[in-house]
Amino acid sequence: MARCLTAKAGWEAADACLRFHGGFGCDYDVERKFRETWLYQVAPISTNLILSYVAGHIPGLPRSY
Repeated sequence: MARCLTAKAGWEAADACLRFHGGFGCDYDVERKFRETWLYQVAPISTNLILSYVAGHIPGLPRSY
């Protein structure tokens, strides 16, 4: 869950920074950081797989086999 939270926080920060810089965001390192934060959401394990694992291991929720 900590990994999901940090990936989402990084994505939100990079998105806000890119929106702040507007068209000039692609000229600076902002665009590179934006691409790197996207990578945190898909590698090495996607956030959807983490959320699926957590949901399957919370007591009281139905499991899908």
